Amino acid sequence: MGENMGRIGARVSALLTVGVLLSGCGVLGPGPGAEAEGSPAESVASPDPTRPVSADPEPTVPASTAPAKPPAAPEVLPPAELEARVAGLLDAQGRPFTPVPPDQQAAGMDLVKMGLDAAVIEPAACAEMANKSLQQIPEDAAAAAGIGIPDPAGSITVVSLASNDNPDLLAQSLDINTSGCTEFTMTIEGQTVSVTMEELPIDPVGGETVSFLMAQALPTGQTMYIIGVMAREGATVASAQQIGTTEPDLVTQDELGRLAGELLTGKPVSG
Repeated sequence: MGENMGRIGARVSALLTVGVLLSGCGVLGPGPGAEAEGSPAESVASPDPTRPVSADPEPTVPASTAPAKPPAAPEVLPPAELEARVAGLLDAQGRPFTPVPPDQQAAGMDLVKMGLDAAVIEPAACAEMANKSLQQIPEDAAAAAGIGIPDPAGSITVVSLASNDNPDLLAQSLDINTSGCTEFTMTIEGQTVSVTMEELPIDPVGGETVSFLMAQALPTGQTMYIIGVMAREGATVASAQQIGTTEPDLVTQDELGRLAGELLTGKPVSG
């Protein structure tokens, strides 16, 4: 029984852990494009009385009817750039992250889908929020991910970077509204995980930025903590999460913010 509970607990924990990768809370879409500025009307001078007036009026230049130039589309980062940024990222101890191969990312997606199909979520009204929080970046988005070396307490940091030519689609996939659903349960194969989730205040780290803390009370008696920072700018979204059984602090959040900011901007971010 204990072995089965541990297996189910690990499966549920893996489901929720994979689900928060690249996820966020209320990331907004880009603002509207700038409106075209109209040219002021030119004043018409009175004719000079000492100057003869031509019988034929001078031709007038019709006002331009060309549409205003639309704002430039957000830059989509190619897969090679995404992978390079993840490969060049260093943790607080100066250690690189291990890249996650695309097939492993796909396997994580399959795990999420299987888990959601088998899960019973209560209250039922929170099912939509839970489903959205466990969704990944759209399948057609280029993405790269990396896993850090565990810290002395066994906590692991996971980073990811994705880019897509439809930023609104990215925003939808990152929109997690926890209003009224800060607490819910997920039951899989008779084993229940109690989940609490809250949004944390954070300063921007290079784009629109959000942060959250999720606590999962597992059937094994352990509590799994996931703290995440997500930043989005244009067509690109960066994510950094730490997963472990030790409750994280603000120092952890600051470090995750640095990682997400450097992924998003491609430049060092001062802590």
